[in-house]
Amino acid sequence: MSFLDIALACAARGWHVHPLKGKVPITEHGKDDATTDEREIRECWGHVPSANVGISCGPSGLCVLDADHGLADEAAFIAWRDRNGLPVTYAVRSGRRPEFGVQSYYRGPVKDGRFELDGVTGDIKSLGGLVLAAGSVHPSSGEVYMVVVDAPLAATPLVIEQSRKRPAEVKPGEPIKKLGVGEGRHPLMISKAGSLRALGLGEDAILAGLVDFNEQHCADPLSIEELESMAHFAVTRWEAPAPVPKLVMGKAAAPGKKVVTDWREHYHTFDEMENAPPTSFLIDGFLPMDAITALAAPVGQRKSLAALNVAHALCTKERLFDYFTVIQQPTRVLYLCPEMGLRSFTERVRKIGLMPYVGKTLFCRTMSAEGTLALSELTAEELSGAVVIIDTAVRYLLGDENSSEHMRQFAEGIFSLMRGGAASVLLLHHSAKGTKESSELTLENAMRGSGELGAFISSCWATRLQNPDEPYQSASFFTNVKQRDFQSSPFEVTSGPDCRLHIVGVPGGAVLISKATGSKVDKDGKRAAADAIIMANWSLSLRQLVELLNAADIKREKDWVSKAKKRLMAEQFKAMQANGGQIPK
Repeated sequence: MSFLDIALACAARGWHVHPLKGKVPITEHGKDDATTDEREIRECWGHVPSANVGISCGPSGLCVLDADHGLADEAAFIAWRDRNGLPVTYAVRSGRRPEFGVQSYYRGPVKDGRFELDGVTGDIKSLGGLVLAAGSVHPSSGEVYMVVVDAPLAATPLVIEQSRKRPAEVKPGEPIKKLGVGEGRHPLMISKAGSLRALGLGEDAILAGLVDFNEQHCADPLSIEELESMAHFAVTRWEAPAPVPKLVMGKAAAPGKKVVTDWREHYHTFDEMENAPPTSFLIDGFLPMDAITALAAPVGQRKSLAALNVAHALCTKERLFDYFTVIQQPTRVLYLCPEMGLRSFTERVRKIGLMPYVGKTLFCRTMSAEGTLALSELTAEELSGAVVIIDTAVRYLLGDENSSEHMRQFAEGIFSLMRGGAASVLLLHHSAKGTKESSELTLENAMRGSGELGAFISSCWATRLQNPDEPYQSASFFTNVKQRDFQSSPFEVTSGPDCRLHIVGVPGGAVLISKATGSKVDKDGKRAAADAIIMANWSLSLRQLVELLNAADIKREKDWVSKAKKRLMAEQFKAMQANGGQIPK
């Protein structure tokens, strides 16, 4: 039976189908292109006769109970089904091996989710679900999906809702059972390598995937040499599948738009919001995960050096600036630097100690590379789990940086990197003129051009040399001028001959130096008096402290008072450290 015959048979049942490469939709709009139209189906499989058949459950009116774990064989499935009051219905054994996975089809869609029933767990695939039709081939095991119960569809039973795992029960950080020596680590890793090769990945990409998989699933991880051998075996043992053209079925939606069959699809589900993970970091307190972070400074103020230090921390897992801990390493760092030539850029990479990582977990591109590379040309394979460092934004902005329209288009290009699989984006940008001399760093003067840029980023670090006249000796002042999901305090770093930046003290005690006065910013010479009032009335609210300061003819805003309290706390902490843990008198 050909895949075309399978697709037509499903359509005859009223099930909406579309072609898959393994389990991945290959039409322009994925499962939203699923159809029952015979002409479209024949035309589609005429182009890709070897494509698996996917069934889009929602439009087909289906609820599929996909039992992944807990069943040993068909007899165990039948006993489990009858014991739990599940009605007899059409059922398919999936291609999962060595476990016995079964997909039971019911009539009547419900919300998607997870289920747990009498020792068996799996997925409820329905309104937004996709399943492979019987006769399709599992991309990893090579096994065929086979009908185990050929019966009319029963109505979706209440027991499915009763077995649904509620959001509070679903633990996103639930530990994975890891395999030890002699528990099948090698077969598991070879199978994973085969799955990655089936997606068309090359040796480097397979190795990157195996490294991550190895950490997650092996209690005693395999050596890098073993993983390299497996990746090499995969590309020599199995040919990469021929690229499959994107197909258009039926009426295409507008570019970038999905076909909506229920208005609720416009919004997040309860499960999505209930299980939304908390803010997490690649570099704790500095570089958030799944976010766009900006690093802004005037020209010649160590932006690129700071970005290279970020790359160094991510590749080596050493602390950034000797202070900020690397929580999670990305699959790779993509450093795009069309402002610098290969020679000078490589000199910095070599000094900072990143050369051993080039071509492995660090990939760089300078103005010396042939041709141009648009952000839209970055592939899903290279973006997957990567941190993208863009040095600088203006080199990838098509148009006028002061135009809100052009900046919105640029923002969409950055968002596409995140949708393409990037773990985080670090965006370098120039500050407005005069920032070198200003007495305060704000989002408005740190980010040059249209305010659209400052609006779409999640976080923005602004930095400036404390003494621009002594660029090699001067400390750099860092402060976060946009903190959407976390709080931070200003700090200073100094630069060593190896291009490494080192923190001075602890965050909270640093104060910006004004070039105009050559002293710490103290606009009316009353900082000492303000500090004394704050220290004597520490428990008061910011509003009450502002009122006290105003009464003493010291004009300050709440933001200034808040920063002053952080600075004073840091100073007390350092004083305690110097005094053996005791508060100095």
